[in-house]
Amino acid sequence: MALTITLQTAASLAASTPAPATVTVNTGLPGPQGLPGAAATIAVGSVFAVPNGTPPTVTNVGTSSAAVFNFQLETGPQGTQGIQGIPGPAGATGPAGQGVPIGGTAGQVLAKIDGTNYNTHWVDSSSSVAWGSITGTLSNQTDLQTALNGKYSTSNPAGYITSAALSGYATQSFVTSQGYITSSALTGYATQSFVTSQGYITSSALTPYLTISSASSTYTPKAPNDGNYYIQQSGSWVQLIVS
Repeated sequence: MALTITLQTAASLAASTPAPATVTVNTGLPGPQGLPGAAATIAVGSVFAVPNGTPPTVTNVGTSSAAVFNFQLETGPQGTQGIQGIPGPAGATGPAGQGVPIGGTAGQVLAKIDGTNYNTHWVDSSSSVAWGSITGTLSNQTDLQTALNGKYSTSNPAGYITSAALSGYATQSFVTSQGYITSSALTGYATQSFVTSQGYITSSALTPYLTISSASSTYTPKAPNDGNYYIQQSGSWVQLIVS
């Protein structure tokens, strides 16, 4: 087998070799087979879960002959809730609690002695406590005096009436049952202040005027004798108009 090399310049050849020149090199026989190389390796590095919707990736953080792959795998969507599993066995019985202190009598209750847990003792119920004797000046019993000051005196200093004083007065239900009209039923009717503001005359304002009845009993038909009533005023007869 021959290898042909074409040179573009003669710089590296003998001076007698013209340029360009063609050099033919004979190759030798194939050499013996080399020893087997080291086998390539593949290892798994880290594996991370990424949120759903993020593309998964595989990255080689090793070499081409000793690969180490890191995986980022996408999590799937949340599935539906599964059925409830079988209840597990009952746990061991816990230690006994503090419990109720021994002692006490009927009607007593437990009361805290201080802030320490479970530090209690039996005391008489407040519902069964009776008043004892109060000695000294009442005004010195500040809590009791304050309570008494807030009570209304039985002497009724403000003069409030009692339900017994209303005996014989009409109740609301009685008035309603009688069908009496209310102020709202008079809406649209003229009030006294409105009539007064309009200047209307009242019956008392007509007192000095001659009424029809008094005119009929006092005056008789006069001339002209036509059946009407007349009165004489300044020498003339004035007809009374009866409407």
